[in-house]
Amino acid sequence: MAWSSLRRGQLAGLAAAVLFGISAPLISTVTGSGSALSIAGLLYGGATLALLTVRLFRDTEAETSVGRQDWPALAALTLLGGVVGPVALVMGLARLPAASSSLLLNLEAVFTLAIAVLLGREHLGRRGLLSAGLTIAAAVLLSEGSLSGANAGGSALIALATLAWGIDNNLSQSLSLRNPIQIATCKAAGASLPMLALALLLGHPFPALPVMLALLAIGALGYGISIWLDLLALRDLGAAREAVLFSTAPFVGALFSLVILREAFTPQLLVAAGLMAAGVLLLLLEQHSHWHRHDVLRHAHRHRHDPLGGDPHHEHRHQPEELEGVAADQPFWHAHEHCHGELEHAHPHVSDTHHRHRH
Repeated sequence: MAWSSLRRGQLAGLAAAVLFGISAPLISTVTGSGSALSIAGLLYGGATLALLTVRLFRDTEAETSVGRQDWPALAALTLLGGVVGPVALVMGLARLPAASSSLLLNLEAVFTLAIAVLLGREHLGRRGLLSAGLTIAAAVLLSEGSLSGANAGGSALIALATLAWGIDNNLSQSLSLRNPIQIATCKAAGASLPMLALALLLGHPFPALPVMLALLAIGALGYGISIWLDLLALRDLGAAREAVLFSTAPFVGALFSLVILREAFTPQLLVAAGLMAAGVLLLLLEQHSHWHRHDVLRHAHRHRHDPLGGDPHHEHRHQPEELEGVAADQPFWHAHEHCHGELEHAHPHVSDTHHRHRH
């Protein structure tokens, strides 16, 4: 894995967390203007519009499109992340105090990490585990760390929502070699259209037009662009490391509320900032490198070739049609089905799709 790909994934993950973190306090200012179902549908509707716009201006020819074999996983992550998660969250929020809900929402990072490491064969070393512990501890501190007033039913619903998102994150990682814009658009549209239709059929109240436009804008950035960037991070980092970076979203939201919405400063915010900064810095400085072996692997995805020597994982022969219109004497990106031969070497890497080996 090229070191530049690692940095690109880290920046994409942090940017996704920033956009999502800012969206949360903004949404909280308009929650009383409509039903939870109509608001969620509008947010994902804005996400769909943003992603369709990005597709108009971004070249997707050098990406592998979603195939028929990917539809079950895509349908599952859309159902879990776009429908089950939000509905369970809304039902749980109605039964729990705000502090308890905020604390339990940190289970998403825990579930994502556990599934990625235990089932997805991702490797997270001591430094990565320490980084995860620091960022999750900071998120717990920001959520006041109290389960006062919690009840079994509400807690179970919030846990169900976070489990759905944890599975969604890992399913998204498994599809991250496909066109991320296409995946994000299908997910956003698959979530928004049923929720909006259901809200209309059930006669749920919708916000006033100015608030609807604001929700579409918030959804465009905090859900649409954020989902796309998150998929790029999942591709380059794996689900475990992406979960650590995305755990910074609560801090971003708290800082935004402090600076922009003029909410009161709390000592917890300062301590959480230190913990989260330490956790992210540990992850950014992580250099996991050792001798490892690649088995034969055949798949299709976007990759880069450099005639002067580039990614050793993608030194393979091409059919003439695969290089049509490409200046083969210059570095270029393209996507096609290819086979990785056996390879043994040592270099810095993370648990992306090409590095799921034993340690």
